[in-house]
Amino acid sequence: MKGMKRLGLFAVATGLLVLGACKTSTSTGPDGSLLSFSGAVSQAGQGFPAVDVFLSWDASKKATTGSDGRFSFNDLPGGSYIVTPSRPGFVFSPSNYELGTAARSDLNFTASAASYGTEEGAIALDFTAKDQHGADLTLSNYHGKVILLDFTADWCGPCREKAETAESFYQGLKDRGFVYILCVIEGSAKTWSETYKLTFPVLDDNSHSVYNRFRKSSIPLPHILDRNRTIRYKREGYNKAEVEPTLKKYL
Repeated sequence: MKGMKRLGLFAVATGLLVLGACKTSTSTGPDGSLLSFSGAVSQAGQGFPAVDVFLSWDASKKATTGSDGRFSFNDLPGGSYIVTPSRPGFVFSPSNYELGTAARSDLNFTASAASYGTEEGAIALDFTAKDQHGADLTLSNYHGKVILLDFTADWCGPCREKAETAESFYQGLKDRGFVYILCVIEGSAKTWSETYKLTFPVLDDNSHSVYNRFRKSSIPLPHILDRNRTIRYKREGYNKAEVEPTLKKYL
């Protein structure tokens, strides 16, 4: 009986050692090595220099294409990644790559002159509006940032509920290149910013000059724009379980 107890204790101790070893494992590529991603950006058949290329999702990095249009990201653990090129005035084909646990050296993009729109997949139409301080804000000035653009009004209960936590959400992500832009379509931008202590841009859109371009039938109406200002998400209503994970994919 004593021998059986000693054997049981040995098995438990061995199991704990195995569990401890599992905790320290590192996620890498399928062969255990760190990953590299590389490729090139071209325009009119030539390498396109000085294009910012962003790596996001499980890591946040930026590279800039050299004179030959090439870029690379090295020494990455296994995970999920998105690679997005960004340069004002240009659209890229493909617009990004979603990557997994295999190294890639063929991440090639072709650049051409951009066109603009207000639906998913389009590069967001530019606009200028007054913020809560009376200063002009132009959307394109935030090119290279990940943007959450939304609309609100005094009569919108769900909008007010979201505003209660908007500042803390913004503060948690702003150092990663995130910008929150809230357009007030009925009410005072200054009052909204003061009531909810909002430090990000709150815009006066009582004229509906911005909303009429992006509108659907209801608000909130969150838009997620990636670092090339491509609209990656647009839905009526604020679904936290959709908005926040989608947003973080591009940071």
